[in-house]
Amino acid sequence: MEIFDNNLQTFLNKISQRQPIIDKKLLSRAFLFSRKAHSGQTRFSGEPYFVHPVEVAYILAEMKMDTATISAGLLHDVLEDTKYSYEDLLRTFGKTVTDLVDGVTKLEKYHYKSNNTFQERQSENFRKLLISITKDVRVILIKLADRLHNMRTLAKIPAERKQRIARETLDIYAPLANRFGLGKIKSELEDLSFKYLQPEEYFRISRVVKQKKKERDEYIETVKREVKKFLDGAKIEAEIHGRSKHFYSIYRKKISKHLDYKDIYDFAALRIIVPTVEECYEVLGLIQTHFEPVTKRFRDYIAHPKQNNYQSLHTVVIGPQNRKVEIQIRTKEMHLIAEEGIAAHWRYKELGNFDTGYEKSLQKEIFQQNFEKQINWIRNLLKQQTNENFMETLKMNLYPDIIVAMTPQGDCIKLPKNATPVDFAFAIHTQLGFHCIGAKVNGKFVPIRTILQTGDTVEIITSANGKPSKDWLQFLKSTKAKQKIRTYFRQKEYEDAIILGKEIFSKKIRKRHYGIKKEEEILALAKKFKINDLKTFYAKIGRGEILFRQIEEIINEEKPEQMDAKEVEENSFRTLPETTQSVGIRIDEIDSLMIRFAKCCLPQPGDEIVGYTTRGRGITVHRSDCRNPGFIHLKKSEPERIIRIEWDYSFKKKKTKIGNRELKQIKIIAVNKSNFLHRIREKFIKCGIDLEKTDLQKKRNQVIGRFSFFANDEQEVQILINEILEIRGILRIEKIK
Repeated sequence: MEIFDNNLQTFLNKISQRQPIIDKKLLSRAFLFSRKAHSGQTRFSGEPYFVHPVEVAYILAEMKMDTATISAGLLHDVLEDTKYSYEDLLRTFGKTVTDLVDGVTKLEKYHYKSNNTFQERQSENFRKLLISITKDVRVILIKLADRLHNMRTLAKIPAERKQRIARETLDIYAPLANRFGLGKIKSELEDLSFKYLQPEEYFRISRVVKQKKKERDEYIETVKREVKKFLDGAKIEAEIHGRSKHFYSIYRKKISKHLDYKDIYDFAALRIIVPTVEECYEVLGLIQTHFEPVTKRFRDYIAHPKQNNYQSLHTVVIGPQNRKVEIQIRTKEMHLIAEEGIAAHWRYKELGNFDTGYEKSLQKEIFQQNFEKQINWIRNLLKQQTNENFMETLKMNLYPDIIVAMTPQGDCIKLPKNATPVDFAFAIHTQLGFHCIGAKVNGKFVPIRTILQTGDTVEIITSANGKPSKDWLQFLKSTKAKQKIRTYFRQKEYEDAIILGKEIFSKKIRKRHYGIKKEEEILALAKKFKINDLKTFYAKIGRGEILFRQIEEIINEEKPEQMDAKEVEENSFRTLPETTQSVGIRIDEIDSLMIRFAKCCLPQPGDEIVGYTTRGRGITVHRSDCRNPGFIHLKKSEPERIIRIEWDYSFKKKKTKIGNRELKQIKIIAVNKSNFLHRIREKFIKCGIDLEKTDLQKKRNQVIGRFSFFANDEQEVQILINEILEIRGILRIEKIK
C-alpha cells in the first residue's frame, strides 16, 4: 500500500494517468476545498480523513468519469461531515457539482428525526439516493465508489459496525452495481463483504486459489492456444482472455451445486470477444465442434438479455486433459456494458466519443437504450412503494429471481420465484412445513402447489396428523424445503428398514435354530460386517444390503473347520422347500433319486449346484460355491462322490395350497440398488400379500430376486406385478410356473 501524499500536483498526475481528459483548474479547487474542510478529521484507522475522498476520486478517474464527477467525489462528504453548506459549495463550484454532492448526502444532515428507527432512516436515505439518480445518473457512480473504498478499508472498523456495513453492501450496494451493469465493482463489493461476513469460508477459498494458481494459469494458456488456432483457421478476429472467478461466485456455486471447492477449481474460464453478433454464434458453433459440450443446453443472454442489459453466450465444454472449461462469448459493446455498464453510457453522452482502441467504433445507440432502461427501472420502483416496506421492495427489485410474500401479521418472507405455500411454510419453520395441509392466499383457500406472487398474504393451515408427501418435491422451489423433505423421508425409510431388518433377522435365526439372542452376540455378528451398532445392522438387512445368506456364511465359518462325512450327512440336509417344489433336479437324465438339499448353503433354482452322494441316503445338493468347511474337505478327500447335476425346470409337482390360495413365484431382474428389497416388500404390503420366501443374487450391476407367496388368483398376481413395475430400476418380471 502506497503512502498517502496530499500534495496537489501528485494528485493531478495520478488522476491524469487514469483519465487524461480533465479540467485541472476545477479539480484543483475541489482538492484544496476538501482538504481544508476535512482538516483535523481522522478515520478509525487513525489516518487523515482526507485520504477517503482522494481515493474515491481515483476510483472515479479509473472509471473514466468527467471532471465534475471526480470533483464531486472529492467533495462527497463535505455537506454531511463538515461545517460547509449547500450554498457554500454552490458559490464555489456551481450547480452541477453541488447537486452531485447533495445527491449522495444522507438526509440526517437536514432533518434528522430522533424518533425514527434505523430501518426508517435507511429507507428514507435510499429513496433520496434513487430520486437523485433519476436526475443525474452520476450520483450512483459516486456512491458506489464511496462504498467501494470504505469496504477496502473496513478492517479497522469496530466488529459490530463492520458486520452491518458488510451485510448492507452485499444486500443492496453489490446488487445496485449489478443492476447498473458495473460488473467490476459488483464483484469486488461481493468479495469484500464475503470476507467479513464469512471469513472462514473466504480464507478457505483463498488457500485453494493460491494452491491451484500456477496449474490453472498454465492450463488456461493451453486452452487459449488451441482456441486461437481454430478461430484463426476460420478467419475470425477475436480477443481471448483467461477469466478469474471471484471468491463469492465460487462460494455461491459451491452452495447451489453442492460441490467441493477443489471440484469447482477443476474449471477453467475463458472470455472470447469478437466484432459482431453473428460471429458470437459462429464461435459458439466452432467451440462446440472442437470440444464436447457438457450439455446441449447453453445460456443465450444475447437473445434474452438480463435486466441490466447484460448480453453474452455462456457454455461449458470438455477441454484438453478432459477438464471442464467455462466460456463466455460476446461483442465489444457487450463486454463494455458488462464491465462498466452505465458508466460507459455516461462517457459517450458527455465526452462525445470513447477514448482509445475499439471503443471508438461502438454502436452508441446501445448505450442510450441501456441508460433509459435503468432510469425507467428506478422511476417504476419509486412508484411501487411509499411506506416503511421500501427497503424490502428495493431488495426484491434488485433480485429478480426473488418474491416477497407476507404473513398475516405483516412480516415479509423472501422466497424463490414460483414458490408455493409449502415453500412459505418451511421458510417460517420446519414443523410448520411438515404439518402443512392447506393454505389461504389473500384470504382465499388455494391448493398448496399454487404459485405465489410478490405482495401475497399467506396463511398456512396445519394439522397435527399432517405429513409431508414425496410429491411435494415436484413443485417445491426453495432449497431449504427440498432438503427438509428429503431428510424426512430418508429418516423414515431408515426407521422402517430397522423394523423390517430386525423382524427378518429374528425370524430367520429362530427358524435355523442358531440360538443367537443376546444383543452382544448380535453386535459381534454385526462387527463382522464392520458395523458397530445394531440399528445400522438391522437397517442394512431391511434394505437388502446384507442378505441372511451372508450372515449364515459367517455363522458357519465360526464352526469347527473339519466335519466328517457322517456330520455332513446328518446336519446338512433338508427337504425340498415349498417354494421350489415346482422345480426338479436332473442327474444324467435320471430324476427319480431321493434328493436332499444342504441347509449350509440353501441352494435355490438358478444357483450353480453339485451333488454329493451320501451313504444310503441319496444325493445331497450343494451350491457350487458352498463354503461349509466340512463339504470343502470332502470334495478334496473324496472327489469321486461329487457328481454334476442341474435344475430341471420342466419338473412339476402339485402346487401347495393354503385355503383357496395357491403358491406363486415371480422372478424380478433389476438394477442393483441398496434399497431394492425394501421397495419390493413395500409393494407386497400394499397389495396385502405375505411373502413366503425370498432369494436374491447379485451379478455385477444387476440383482435377481425370486419371491414366493400365496395368492388367490392370477389377477391378484398381475396387480402385484403392476405395482412392482412402478419401482425405478426394475428391468423385467417373470412368472415362474
